Amino acid sequence: MHYWSIICFSLFTDGVTSYPRVTGVEGQSVRLPCTYGGEVTSVCWGQGACPLTRCGSDIIWTNGYSVTFQKDKRYKLNGNIGEGDVSLTIENAAQADSGLYCCRVEKRGWFNDIKITLDLSIKPGELVFLLPLITSCGENSILFVFLIHFPSYALWHNNQTLVTLAQDPWMSTNEGVYIGVCVTALVSLLTFLVFMISKRYFCLSSKVELLRVIPLRDSHIGALKNAALKPVRAEDNIYIIDDLH
Repeated sequence: MHYWSIICFSLFTDGVTSYPRVTGVEGQSVRLPCTYGGEVTSVCWGQGACPLTRCGSDIIWTNGYSVTFQKDKRYKLNGNIGEGDVSLTIENAAQADSGLYCCRVEKRGWFNDIKITLDLSIKPGELVFLLPLITSCGENSILFVFLIHFPSYALWHNNQTLVTLAQDPWMSTNEGVYIGVCVTALVSLLTFLVFMISKRYFCLSSKVELLRVIPLRDSHIGALKNAALKPVRAEDNIYIIDDLH
């Protein structure tokens, strides 16, 4: 009876295990902290939770003085390795990099290794919105193309890693929705004000047609600018305004 109770308790505790979460932004560098004290020793990083031995799927190794194995050039130990700073830096992070990572510091003796498991989450990078507005001035038409840039997680500082414990996903989702609605409303208001000022400056009239807002990724910006440079008619003027953040 006690034997089965121990097994059930073990399964239950494994199911609710949470790890410190490191949050990064796609396209930027993210740092997974890991330090130790005492004598210089070997350290490895691997993907997945720390196993009983070694690091599982190894991505980088150090002998305590320099890097001896590197699976990919994006994985680096930029800290002072000799002083025990073996934090892992992943350059040009992608959403596919999300998941568990293990830092294992080898220590003398049985089961004395320091094991740190971190949960990495990479969020989408900068979002870009194309807002085309057409106004007519006499015989000519002017096309204003607003390229609006803002980070999808605007509360973070640039190139900063956020380390927190795992939170309730329901709360995180709702907070994200509220932030997104507020940012979108603010951007729309600023865009409208800038357009009205620009319209008064370029021409004194007339009829304005507001086209739909299209969410885009960075990879599409070049194509959009090329498309925007095509005139509506032979005599049309094109203005691209790319100063809103």
